[in-house]
Amino acid sequence: MTGRQEEHNQGNSHSMQLKLMNTSLYISISNTELVSWKKHITSWFQYIEKAFSRFLTHNELWLFNQAPVNELIQISPVFYDILQKAEEYRKKTEGRFSPFLLNELEAHGYNQSFPFKEATTNNAKIESHFDSKPLEFHEGFQIIKRTDQKIDLGGIAKGYAVEAAAKWLRTNAKSRYGIVDGGGDMTVWSNGEKTWDIGIMNPYHEDQRIGSFQIQNGGVATSNTIYRSWLQGGTKKHHLLDGRTGNPVKTSIIQATVVMNHCLDAEIGAKVCFMNDGKPIKSILNKLEEKNNFLIVNSDENIEMG
Repeated sequence: MTGRQEEHNQGNSHSMQLKLMNTSLYISISNTELVSWKKHITSWFQYIEKAFSRFLTHNELWLFNQAPVNELIQISPVFYDILQKAEEYRKKTEGRFSPFLLNELEAHGYNQSFPFKEATTNNAKIESHFDSKPLEFHEGFQIIKRTDQKIDLGGIAKGYAVEAAAKWLRTNAKSRYGIVDGGGDMTVWSNGEKTWDIGIMNPYHEDQRIGSFQIQNGGVATSNTIYRSWLQGGTKKHHLLDGRTGNPVKTSIIQATVVMNHCLDAEIGAKVCFMNDGKPIKSILNKLEEKNNFLIVNSDENIEMG
């Protein structure tokens, strides 16, 4: 878990909280002359949830997943941008991260929104296949699918939304400093007058702080194998799937927090920490961005920082 230095201030006219995208969102800015900023930010996150939640039907993600292979598909500029970034991350991480895991998530029992403790389906045989060039990007926000693998945007859509909201507030609201926190995946910024103290909480004891990062500008993200986990036929499963196998990762790492210049990079980085294959964590993260810091919690509660 990730925490902020200050408590939520309900009396602060420049802060707000939302419950969307199956998480708690907290946004706070130093100043603005835009009286409508909260309405704009709320509408943005509502749009992302409605358009790209895999638990809804007949939204843009669902329609794309139902569309036939090898045909040109017209999509929105936002969806096009997210898919381009997702494909770039898939290549940078050598397939560790992949958006093409909806079939596998559902086969492992993650076919309902949290919270739940036990899958409603039995273990299913995973017959994953992964295409080297699953999408072709064309001008005019058009795509040709070259795969029948279905897409789950999951954390990348949330990280994208957080980063875009922070950019809008910094540019249009002209706030000197601020934070957009999407349930631990966050972007902070400052003109230099504020340094953010981002606390890292113990995954086993949520009220116990085990480390912190002090940053003025950047993105922070945390992933762990505890909070989104469940039982399927007596087998413990979790939501962090290895994009190369389609199965939950097997690792001694329980929680990973990553700090990078951008929230989206940190979000992907936190996930691929669990798939380091015995390599130094730093070498995996450097493929995303050379400027990075991390805090890893292992199953024996030992902590590794870098």
